[in-house]
Amino acid sequence: MPFTLRRSVRRRDPPPARSIVDVVKATIRVPHKREYNTYDHLALPLKPRKPHRHEPWVPFHIFDLPAELLSYIFLLGANEDIMVPIRVSHVCRGWRGLALHTPALWRRISLDARLRMWMERVHRAKACSLDILLTSRASIVPRTTTRRYLDAQSVQLYMHCMVPYINQWRSLTIEFQHYAPYLWNAALSSCCGRGQAVYAPHLEEMSLIYPHNDDSKEFVLFGGYAPRLRSVTTHGIRLTWLPTVFGNLTFLDYTHHGFTRGVDAASELLYMLQISNQLQDLRISFPPSPSATLTYPTAFPADESAHLPHLTSLEVRIEGSDIPSALIQVMAHLSIPAVQTLRLLAPTSIVRSPRTVDIAARLRQLLKALPRLYALRHLEVEHTWLSDPRFIFAVLHVVPSLKHLTLRGSHVTNPFFFDLSEILRARLRSSVSYGSPLTLDFIELDRCDAITAGALADGVKHRLSGTPPCVRAIHIRECVSVDVAALRRVKNMNVRLRVWQKGEEVELVRSTSRPQSRHRHGTGALLGTSSSDAAERTR
Repeated sequence: MPFTLRRSVRRRDPPPARSIVDVVKATIRVPHKREYNTYDHLALPLKPRKPHRHEPWVPFHIFDLPAELLSYIFLLGANEDIMVPIRVSHVCRGWRGLALHTPALWRRISLDARLRMWMERVHRAKACSLDILLTSRASIVPRTTTRRYLDAQSVQLYMHCMVPYINQWRSLTIEFQHYAPYLWNAALSSCCGRGQAVYAPHLEEMSLIYPHNDDSKEFVLFGGYAPRLRSVTTHGIRLTWLPTVFGNLTFLDYTHHGFTRGVDAASELLYMLQISNQLQDLRISFPPSPSATLTYPTAFPADESAHLPHLTSLEVRIEGSDIPSALIQVMAHLSIPAVQTLRLLAPTSIVRSPRTVDIAARLRQLLKALPRLYALRHLEVEHTWLSDPRFIFAVLHVVPSLKHLTLRGSHVTNPFFFDLSEILRARLRSSVSYGSPLTLDFIELDRCDAITAGALADGVKHRLSGTPPCVRAIHIRECVSVDVAALRRVKNMNVRLRVWQKGEEVELVRSTSRPQSRHRHGTGALLGTSSSDAAERTR
């Protein structure tokens, strides 16, 4: 008789085959906690879960960000570093899918020997517009920083690969800092021609820089059709200035190529300005030594002029110690009634001219040719332009709307500042009788190493102060010879002094043991501020 409490024997089923287990694992897989949000559905942004009020706050994970916000972060990084799209696409599967679904992330193309990579980026950009960059500057490749030397054959190969996509170009930047023969021909020959194959309907910005160019040939770009072009920078190249290409410009940075001088250079620039009469920002520069001279003894046409009604900012830069005659002739035939900012710039290193140049006579000629600047509010003058103080003093009398004056260079000395203070004082007195005193908002002295704190204090105390003052504030930037301790002892309530040294503003407030709010007359401790302004800061 069997025992009643005997354990029953259980029959075990045989284990499944290995192939079945593999099929189940491949079909049903539990995702890792880092792979929950892989941005598979990019059209639906992922919303972070709101924690319960009793639940402790936990910072969000990077995958909790919406796809649109993360794409925008990638775009900001790509603007700073052209290799950011490749780096973010190698982080994880989610970021790679997001990068591949963002065509604007791959639009920047910096041409070099890695043509296969750049062509793949063009493919990933899809229908997005492209930014083409070809430069000989230092290129950063993994573990090395090299200086690229481009010859004509390499440049022609690079441009030949990009020309089929010319209808997608949004910007074109070509910059050569070294000399090699036939570089411009190799770079721009593919962009010259006829027909729709070379049209650039979406081009908005173009920069062509080659200071060592020796080819005087003119180039007709894009078959004469680039209606959206708004910004152009040229240096060392002659272009056929067509209305269908350059008629809608709002920004022009023009550096004269040097193949023409005098009357011919002035006529060429005026013709360009007549076509680009919609300019808002104009920058003109003349190099010191042209590579070639093609001048002819022709008379300048008296009726030739350029009217720029929308121009608000004008910058004139000279290279060397001479003011070219072409610049004086252009200014004499230029109408700029709406200019609010005028910058007269010159490099700090003066290039000596082989012949003796009377810079004072040049400045007098320019003063006579200077157009009327009734709307001018900001005037910036530096170095060579300040070699004759009478030029800047005469300009101050013909600009009634001036509010901001910037002076830069070693020509600003103590006698210069005294004379400037007298001119501003006379300018204010002559305007008070008309009921509208001409008071400057501030004067900015930038890197004026020849001026001292004593001259500033004397000018502020005896000439610029008053009711109303000639100037409301004086900004002193990186002036080595200005003693800050001496300025702290100046007591003036009409003109405010501000000093910057090594990029940081120096505090000119007297330190007191008790808070200023408890002083009855302590509101004037801030140097150069009125009692009402100091009371505002105390409150």
